[in-house]
Amino acid sequence: DASAEMGTLANAHEGVCARQATFDDLVEHATYDAIWANFSLLHAPRADMPRYLAACVHALKPNGVFHIGLKLGDGEARDALGRFYTYYSQDELLGLLQTADLTMINIQTGRTKGLDGTMADWITVTSHG
Repeated sequence: DASAEMGTLANAHEGVCARQATFDDLVEHATYDAIWANFSLLHAPRADMPRYLAACVHALKPNGVFHIGLKLGDGEARDALGRFYTYYSQDELLGLLQTADLTMINIQTGRTKGLDGTMADWITVTSHG
């Protein structure tokens, strides 16, 4: 995770070995059984998403699992707390994942109140390489 605090929380769980890094730091090849990008890549600029997905696929072991969660919508914006978001439609996200050679396993959508207090539509997709 890019956040030191999130790494500390993750490392408090037995068997977890988290490190602080960004998706730009992901250079490993066939190293990970799974990558959990749950509502993290939604903070990346749209132009960076194909490169980040390619790096994730490159870092996965054969048939490794990739999970991503994003907010649904259009464009890029900052929320009431000043956090940057890039929004995707379901079709756009699935197209990006297919282009990255990922095969969908499970798709879920929902609507939840975010930390900024507004309701937001979201999608999670679990896939494998």
